[in-house]
Amino acid sequence: MGIISVMIIFLCICVDNMVSANMSAIKMSSEKKSIFSIKLALFFAGFNALWFTTGYILSMVFFRGWVHFANNWVAFAFLLLLGIKFMLESIEKSPSFSNVDADDTRKLVKVSTIIGLNSLLVGYAVETMDKAFLPQVLLLLVFSFGLTLVGFHLGKKTSKTIVSKRVELIAGLILIVMAVKMIII
Repeated sequence: MGIISVMIIFLCICVDNMVSANMSAIKMSSEKKSIFSIKLALFFAGFNALWFTTGYILSMVFFRGWVHFANNWVAFAFLLLLGIKFMLESIEKSPSFSNVDADDTRKLVKVSTIIGLNSLLVGYAVETMDKAFLPQVLLLLVFSFGLTLVGFHLGKKTSKTIVSKRVELIAGLILIVMAVKMIII
């Protein structure tokens, strides 16, 4: 798995951040939007990095010896599961925030944790493929922060359709293709 593959996978898992931010922006007034977008992006990026690090460390400490021989299959399974999860999420409601929730740190932590759990599997898979930690986590931070801001600023109260849901479906399909690529190549 090269750096391009890792970047594509990170972009796909950060689409979940974008969808949640987009749904939140539709429900918020413009006064709260600007400050909350930065706060949300920081929380999402931080929790993605935290869960990625946790998955990476778990793989390194506990499972390195006995999973190393099947690292492609582990990465295949995790990416396939994430791809299916994203495709299913594209047809259901995503977690979002409204003006009332903008100051609710507890809900922010809860949603950030739930969305960040995708990074746990990716961190585990990246470590089994013997990739360096620091460049990967920095890429994840940048992508997560950036896509959250993009999703937040694309959301408007006048939106009739939610384009980010289609992007989530496409991200799921890409993750499935990446999973199949793991076992073919």
